[in-house]
Amino acid sequence: MKILLSTLNSQYVHSNLAIRYLYTVIVNEDVDCDMREFSINNDLNYIYNEIVPEDYDIVCFSCYLWNVEETVKLCSDLKKAKPSLRIMIGGPEVSFNGVEFMEQNPWADFLISGEGEYPFFRLIQILTGKKLSPELSFEEELGTVPGLTYRSRGMIFVNDVIEPLDFNTIPFPYSVLEPEKDKVVYYESSRGCPFRCSYCLSSIDKSVRSLDISRVEQELRYFLFKDLMQVKFIDRTFNYDKDRAYRILRYIIGNDNRVTNFHFELCGDLLDDKTIKLIKTARKGLFQFEIGIQSMNPETLRACHRSENVYPVLYNTEKLINCGNCHVHIDLIAGLPLETMETFERGFDRAYALKADAFQMGFLKVLKGTVMEDEAEKYGIVYRDHAPYEVVSTRDMSAEDMVLLKQIDRMLDTYYNRGGFTNTLNFFMAETTPFRFYKGLAEFYYEGGYQNRERRKEDQYRILYAYAKELERTGKAKNCTEEVLKTLDMDLRGALDDINYRRFNKKGWEISR
Repeated sequence: MKILLSTLNSQYVHSNLAIRYLYTVIVNEDVDCDMREFSINNDLNYIYNEIVPEDYDIVCFSCYLWNVEETVKLCSDLKKAKPSLRIMIGGPEVSFNGVEFMEQNPWADFLISGEGEYPFFRLIQILTGKKLSPELSFEEELGTVPGLTYRSRGMIFVNDVIEPLDFNTIPFPYSVLEPEKDKVVYYESSRGCPFRCSYCLSSIDKSVRSLDISRVEQELRYFLFKDLMQVKFIDRTFNYDKDRAYRILRYIIGNDNRVTNFHFELCGDLLDDKTIKLIKTARKGLFQFEIGIQSMNPETLRACHRSENVYPVLYNTEKLINCGNCHVHIDLIAGLPLETMETFERGFDRAYALKADAFQMGFLKVLKGTVMEDEAEKYGIVYRDHAPYEVVSTRDMSAEDMVLLKQIDRMLDTYYNRGGFTNTLNFFMAETTPFRFYKGLAEFYYEGGYQNRERRKEDQYRILYAYAKELERTGKAKNCTEEVLKTLDMDLRGALDDINYRRFNKKGWEISR
């Protein structure tokens, strides 16, 4: 039997952990298994032409928000080209509406809901003729695969999902597959989450299952030996157990190879002085931390089943940022229940004041299977019918409000997250609040049509100067053009080399539309 494990990643630099687990659990079976990753940026005809000539017996795709629609198109074409080809899908995007998905997509033969390692192992055994009992028919054998939705005799059957396995019984996904040095290597030391955030799929798993710490250290030792670019822990809350997190961080610091960077998602509430003191001893660039603040509005946090007290998060996050040796990324989510433009503006300003290395505005996605999906109508949340099911409006924010926040998010990413404007931004922040500055800049940017084509970094300096001129012309700011020109020049000197700096000044400050 010839098998393909595949997915469409969102970018080339990303890799898929799920199909690596599946590859590992069947590596000793009598099958010929290929693993190929594509990107949603690849043309579907290219992917189709790569797969069809290989004459696979079964192809398996891992489905997520960012790839499910393209995967559906691809699989439909594959089935037309190879009617005898069996197609299996899995992943979070199909785990909570399996029957509906199979009814809408007749090309799908098998669908695995939930964790797939053991169900996939059993399915492959059955497809290769390894029966549990000689008395059972092929269809009866399929009925023993937990979490499997499948077709038989023109009908769709759904098997119960069993309790998740002991995480320690699942093989290390890089035990037989070499990690790629030019890609982000994903790793998990725990599954599940202790929190119940209503918009998150992880809240459905009612427990946290972790690998033995000795195994984690052994696997980290392998990554360090390989001199990988980045290892990204996908643990939903890495520091759910503060002592365990401390031991892992201490191990990485003590065995630093001076090359590999490690990324973690932290719960700001759970950070303590002991852990922060340890992080201060790390090499600069060794760690990246992501902290989801999500909202500063207590009513919103309560509605999302999160802690209403944001002060510990802000206090601990600020201390982490002040360590100065690690990259800290913070998030707010726009479109959450009971959040108004006024409360979001206040939260934005408080989050911005932390001066994190990166500040992202996410937008609520109403995921299948979450509590938020059940409560969307309660809070007047309207969201798109297609992936990624992003919020359109809420009872408290109009569609126009959400579009404005999208525009502000683009300005935040362009001028704050990508760097190069520190002095100029500091000047503006002394004159107004962060939210009002980015709102005014977004309105100027979009009214001027600057969003209609890709802009080089140099153009963004010119646009910011044009904005200062407009503020002065309309009387919204007095005598700011000269000062902004000075700060922009300082930023330019820091961002451009001498040759490009001279070329920029030779062309001047006028921006073409």
